[in-house]
Amino acid sequence: MKYLKFIILSGLSLLLFSCQDEESQRLAETQKAAKVNDSILKNLGNNWEFNVPPMSTKANVQLQNWSEWEQFRSELSQKPTGAITAYRQKAKNLVTKADQLFTNIPPFFDKPQVRSRISVLVTKTKMLYTYLNIEVVQEQKVIGLIKEITRELTSLQNQFDELIRKSEIQKEVGEEEMLRALDTTRMANPDAMPQPQATPQRVERQRIFGTPKNITTPERE
Repeated sequence: MKYLKFIILSGLSLLLFSCQDEESQRLAETQKAAKVNDSILKNLGNNWEFNVPPMSTKANVQLQNWSEWEQFRSELSQKPTGAITAYRQKAKNLVTKADQLFTNIPPFFDKPQVRSRISVLVTKTKMLYTYLNIEVVQEQKVIGLIKEITRELTSLQNQFDELIRKSEIQKEVGEEEMLRALDTTRMANPDAMPQPQATPQRVERQRIFGTPKNITTPERE
């Protein structure tokens, strides 16, 4: 019985020491990761810039009532400060604001090419959030994604301008009215389109004398 108690106490002591060692090791690793993140923090602060060019005046007019767009751009412009947790919270906010861009897209810009670019933005912001939330922050991945988000947002703004430009291309004077009239006639009666016809007198004269060139002779009644 004495030996059994000794064995049990020894086992409990070993288990206790083992748990303490694991906890110490875990704490040491956490502290090490925190020190690494602190050294990364300054570099992130220097590179956290979304240098997106300003939008054109015409695009601004079309987008002035799209509040989700303004909120997303505002979130991008606000630089996080403090600990790494501030950057993680900022990335989380960007994911939320990017997802909301699908809401209330102005009808003029609600096109597949615009939605596809928004989808890319959402994906990039989610990747940014993921790399910032790894225990040891992937510094170069984060900096690379900042540049990619900037590039994708610039591409989206260029798409806005392209849609505006295409809408402003004017057809030749009178072309639109002519095409509309032809379409109306064709839809009403495709077989009743007027065809040029020659008068009997002109046909007979052309048969006998041939068609004169560059001479217009009035027909006699």
